Amino acid sequence: IGAVAALAPPLVTVGLASVALAQLNHFRVRRFTLSIPTLPRALDGMTIVHVSDMHVGGLTSGRVLRQMVQTTNALRADLVLLTGDLIDHALADLSEGIALVKAMEGRYGLWMIQGNHDLLEDGGEFERRVKAAGVPLLLDASASANVRGYPVQFFGLRWMSAGAHQSDHVTAMQMHDVLKQRHPDAFPILLAHHPHAFDAAVKADLPLTLAGHTHGGQFMLDHQHGVGPALFRYWSGLYTRGRSQLVVSNGVGNWLPIRINAPAEIIHLTLRCAD
Repeated sequence: IGAVAALAPPLVTVGLASVALAQLNHFRVRRFTLSIPTLPRALDGMTIVHVSDMHVGGLTSGRVLRQMVQTTNALRADLVLLTGDLIDHALADLSEGIALVKAMEGRYGLWMIQGNHDLLEDGGEFERRVKAAGVPLLLDASASANVRGYPVQFFGLRWMSAGAHQSDHVTAMQMHDVLKQRHPDAFPILLAHHPHAFDAAVKADLPLTLAGHTHGGQFMLDHQHGVGPALFRYWSGLYTRGRSQLVVSNGVGNWLPIRINAPAEIIHLTLRCAD
């Protein structure tokens, strides 16, 4: 018994290390079909690839990033939408990150927002270089595209650092300002790195919000218990309130070397008109 007890800590350590190394190079494609009451008939069947939290550099590099681009393109979606944390922290990795984004293909285009990790070294320089590369970066801004003959408007929120008791108020102010740009005849989609922006989206009656940031909770006992619900109101998958829906991605990259019951992922969405 003593020998087993002595061996247990290193065996556990080796086991966790094996799991950690294995998960760094794998991700899944998670698919949702969303029934949206306000979806125009012209957009019935529209598809979106939602990519979040790539964290290029550090623990996410090489083959898994190439596979991410290949998988995204193989899905042949109408839109590719990215919800922040392109790089892990270092601007030295930004050129690679930009190249990966520019290699992704959406039939009607690609748009992205920033995440908190994108700002760790120099947020202004991140913004300058991404925009200079011609990547559509939405920072408290909107953009429109003609998808299947119908206008779709994307709203992207800038990452704003705020205390927990202030963040909802700050987000509500951002939403109030950015929605002044709303075109009433366009179908709106909100991109927000932090999923708590969904509360403001519900108040604005926005039909679809995409978010990341949570890494699916990172350490989960099961799909309902763990770090996710301890820290976030919304942490993984699909949430519905009234006529508004939120999809939170677990993210495809990593900034910690292990996930438990929170697998890395790319999300594929198919939008359908509600019956």
